Amino acid sequence: MTKETDKAQRQSLRGDCAAAFLLLSRIPVTWHRFPEDRPPDFTSSLWAFPVVGLVIGAVAGGTLALTEIAMLPPLVSAAVGLLVLALLSGAMHEDGLADMADGFGGGRDVESKIRIMHDSRIGSYGVMALILSSAVRLGLLMACLDAFDGLQLVMFIAFIQAASRFQPVAQLSAFSISPHASLAHLTGQPGTLRLIVGALIWLLPLAWLIGVTTTLMMAMPVVALTLWIGSLAMRQIKGLTGDVMGATTIIGEIALLACWASLARLVPA
Repeated sequence: MTKETDKAQRQSLRGDCAAAFLLLSRIPVTWHRFPEDRPPDFTSSLWAFPVVGLVIGAVAGGTLALTEIAMLPPLVSAAVGLLVLALLSGAMHEDGLADMADGFGGGRDVESKIRIMHDSRIGSYGVMALILSSAVRLGLLMACLDAFDGLQLVMFIAFIQAASRFQPVAQLSAFSISPHASLAHLTGQPGTLRLIVGALIWLLPLAWLIGVTTTLMMAMPVVALTLWIGSLAMRQIKGLTGDVMGATTIIGEIALLACWASLARLVPA
């Protein structure tokens, strides 16, 4: 009876995807309705975080491909692609990066760091983080435009965005949630199966596109960086928050593209 009840109450795969889109994007979820007596289970949806990245990345990659066809300057194309990424995600990851930079950079103790991170106003550290990260992302997207075109460009951007959305899932598997967190309380430990499925969603297609060796050489340092950010959050604010995980998504994207760009120069096709 207990097992049957638990199985009946378990969220479907479709529900998992819908919950992930509700949490991580501004894309309307009109294709799934949650029961009134059961809110979305965001912990169950952790494996689907890369799926959101796939969709957002495919739209952004398609936009980049269209700007190439329109023969726009690479900087303009990259700026348009960056805008699409921000619009589809509601710029929540950029907001998390700015909040984390302000809190970790300007706070003296845990309480002051959390207070700064919850403040809707942006400080000097946040401004610097947004400017520097946006500049680096523009340059890396321009490198993508130079290396790929057409469908390959769409797929590469989609797989990178899926990989970046996986990084907070990896953090949640290794670190606890801060007692001061708000958004992060909506999620919990992903579990081994969800972690593996989430990883395979981006690892396998990326390996197919650019090769197994290159993919692993990109993934290993990025996951290490993700775990280091998690350990930093443990020291700074006693655990993960939504801002930390949002910042990790942006940093993960930059690190993945930077690793790819470096490897592309070392091992030209």
